[in-house]
Amino acid sequence: MERARFFGKVIRASKVARPIRPSQLAEFVKGARRTPVGPHLALMFFAAAHPDKEAIVEYGEHGVRRLTWGELDATINRLAGALVARGVAGGAGRVALMLPNGIEYLIAQQALARIGGTAVQIGYRSKPAEIAYILTNAEPKATLVHGSFLDTMREGRAQAGGKGGPMLVVGGEGISEGDATDWDRALASSSPEVPSREQTRGGDGGGVIVYTSGTTGKPKGANRSWKKTGFESVADMILQVGMTAEDRHLVVCPLYHSAAPAFVAITMSLGGTIVLMNHFEPEAALDIIQRERITSTLMVPTMIVRIANLPKETLHKYDASSLRWVMSAAAPLSTDAARRFMEHFGPKLWNFYGATETGLVTLAGPDDHVSRPGTIGKALRGNDIRLLDDAGNVVRPGEVGELFARNSTLISGYHKNDEATKSSQREGFFSVGDMGRQDPDGFYYLESRKHDMVISGGVNIYPREIEDHLHTHPAILEAAVIGLPDPEWGETLAAFIVIREGTSITAPEVIEYCRTHLADFKRPRKVTFLPELPRNPTGKVLKRELREIR
Repeated sequence: MERARFFGKVIRASKVARPIRPSQLAEFVKGARRTPVGPHLALMFFAAAHPDKEAIVEYGEHGVRRLTWGELDATINRLAGALVARGVAGGAGRVALMLPNGIEYLIAQQALARIGGTAVQIGYRSKPAEIAYILTNAEPKATLVHGSFLDTMREGRAQAGGKGGPMLVVGGEGISEGDATDWDRALASSSPEVPSREQTRGGDGGGVIVYTSGTTGKPKGANRSWKKTGFESVADMILQVGMTAEDRHLVVCPLYHSAAPAFVAITMSLGGTIVLMNHFEPEAALDIIQRERITSTLMVPTMIVRIANLPKETLHKYDASSLRWVMSAAAPLSTDAARRFMEHFGPKLWNFYGATETGLVTLAGPDDHVSRPGTIGKALRGNDIRLLDDAGNVVRPGEVGELFARNSTLISGYHKNDEATKSSQREGFFSVGDMGRQDPDGFYYLESRKHDMVISGGVNIYPREIEDHLHTHPAILEAAVIGLPDPEWGETLAAFIVIREGTSITAPEVIEYCRTHLADFKRPRKVTFLPELPRNPTGKVLKRELREIR
């Protein structure tokens, strides 16, 4: 009963429940009967109830494109039919997606859900060998690729022994040769009606395989089925943040990772509007926020820093008063970056902790950044969290342990990698190797990733603490700390620094700044200055690349 009241409160607060005419309801039921049960049914409902409402806006290389819910629904059906015609029927199939941020990406994800298929995400920056690895591991029955990546995809397919199935090429300009067909031509010959139940029988509501960013070793395919995914933590976030059907959500992060598609799915499931930005630029993002009256967006900390660092006269050129919330994710958010962002935009910055494997785990609000610097917040509803030592024992309050989470959004496992799945679990709890601690009030803090922990002279050192301190220096824009081999101490600390424009700082000054505020063993012995830190597309610092710098 309590759970029912909670979800009722979420529905009322999000304004998702709206009147629908009997004829519209009948149209929705007709289509819903032909597809697997899953979250995608919400989109079918909005298409029937609000066919003329704007669903997607794309700011791309060729201008602005707009799609209503009715147009989106028909295009999803056309792609679903085109995929069924290519053997992705009855849920029996995975489809590789190598697409930039754009309308086609969202259409593809929803078409697969509609027929019960699984999307295999391939980053558009991937090299042929990386593509070959994913194609060999996932064995997709078909591939959707943008024309600008077609040569790279073909080379990857060749290295994978021809795996990947028939291709639909976005922007292929009428291509129809061998293994590839132009997207527009394929959809034009397909029906705008929902595929028949016989064609989707056996589907489970869709799913996704997201390959981990691979900061260490080979990427692992995190396999998620929407049918087996619960949404208690999502509903809790909706309620706390204040997400509603009236949101106009700006997408600036890559859609081939986890966080951006998750917030797209939440917004669209509420009936909100998605505004896509093909490539992030800080001032261009502010311009879109003003033009489209954007109410919400998800950004990685690097993007937040880049916006906060814009000249004040640039920031004041744009009206961002429509923004109600900005979510930070995918990498640690420094207290200094949060403070500077909110000085201009107001107390609208949230931060959540989660992973591809775990879904949403904790949430920190705007006030928490000020009162509890560095916190990732409290556990969201439906989450159990354990902080464990190497022996699997729960650590005492305030002590650092590996963070394990259990909830209804955990992945089913790593695709074709039982060993990695088992090694990441303890008694139904899942870990991605993050080290954390909890304060007496139940707020969690990340210290580092397990493989980033430095052991110097037998003492465990967590680079996050040192990085957070370095970020408080007015001349330091970004900092990353790693351990390097040392014959005497085992490992010694090295700091990599990006200097803020218009300022200066020397290596001895960096070391002294740490010495006067941190224990001596936490003081870097080596300082290297870089123009920028190496990062993956979601903003995570690639520390393996830093270790190669001498």
